[in-house]
Amino acid sequence: MKHSGNHPGTSSGKSSHDSQGVASRYHQTDSPPPNEQIRRRAYELYIEQGRQPGDDVADWLQAEREYLDHS
Repeated sequence: MKHSGNHPGTSSGKSSHDSQGVASRYHQTDSPPPNEQIRRRAYELYIEQGRQPGDDVADWLQAEREYLDHS
């Protein structure tokens, strides 16, 4: 029985280079991606400020500055 789905090595309109690019983006590392680290720190700032609604953008920007200062 033949399957109609695309398999590695078959022509699907994408080159093998495209597939390698996708695989490298999802490669497991020891630390989360920068945006995830920034998101977590911004949430920590929100918690530290007593979970008061307000300036989530300021929290994000502060977390981003901290990330950039330590990288």
